[in-house]
Amino acid sequence: MPLRRLGAAIVLAATALTVGALALRHQQPPQQPVADASVAPPSGIDVHFAVMMIVHHAQAIQMSRALVAKPGVPERLRLIAEYIVHDQQREIDETNAWLTAWGEQPVDATSPDRGRTHGGAGAAAHGMLTEAQLRELDRAEGAKATTLFLRLMIEHHQGAITMSRSLLDGGGRNVYIHGLAKHVIREQSAENDAMRALLPAGRP
Repeated sequence: MPLRRLGAAIVLAATALTVGALALRHQQPPQQPVADASVAPPSGIDVHFAVMMIVHHAQAIQMSRALVAKPGVPERLRLIAEYIVHDQQREIDETNAWLTAWGEQPVDATSPDRGRTHGGAGAAAHGMLTEAQLRELDRAEGAKATTLFLRLMIEHHQGAITMSRSLLDGGGRNVYIHGLAKHVIREQSAENDAMRALLPAGRP
């Protein structure tokens, strides 16, 4: 086999392994499409977490779609970004259904005002990007866009992991929300491992 074809085969195999590993570690949170009298009703902490995580997920989807739309994105990173879009949109839809089932207001993840829901001093601690950072990602091209996306998304994921651990440690009581928090920790930790492996040498 010519060296060029051999190299292409190795890259495709590595990509398949990366995405396959993410899919294998992907476990959906417990389904709770309707309010069940046998399930503990959500506390204020549960509802707050649900709303914040929907807004957090919406920004990750925005970031991922911005990257995928750029030319020359490495295939392994493009597949990870597309996976983030699919997985986190599913979680947004399920969590909004959960909010509705418990008589709470669903979150419009497409609203331009959604950032206000997750604003304030806690936003940066939870990895939320500022408008300036989003514009910088939109403008970046080539290798700069790739590295910037990786750095920002790893930080963004780490914020979601921190939020989820706080929920599990802090008294949320609803089974769906507990399952969602555990899923976020597992899934986004795995994605961070995959993205750190794609960072240029010497970058954190």
